[in-house]
Amino acid sequence: MHAVVFWLKPSAPTDTVEVMSDFYRNRISGVDGVEHAFVGPPAGTDREVVDGSYRLMSVLVFSSEDAAAAWQSDPVHDEFRSRFEAHFERVVVYDSIV
Repeated sequence: MHAVVFWLKPSAPTDTVEVMSDFYRNRISGVDGVEHAFVGPPAGTDREVVDGSYRLMSVLVFSSEDAAAAWQSDPVHDEFRSRFEAHFERVVVYDSIV
């Protein structure tokens, strides 16, 4: 499982969250080895332990560890980074074996 949390620069276009989300739904969900692709903004949960300061979070579930490793050099991953990384203020990744 590959969870990525994105904070965007204040200068990012107002539709960046929507455009990034569409990319996940339309491009990333179809990549070989991606079993599930979830993406969304903070839920607005009002609890002390919840960090809702980010703008978008994605979770990819891969079919295998090899598929997760292949994602790092996948052309769709490269396209995502090249299209959106200029808007990233901070990115945090959490990888887990499920």
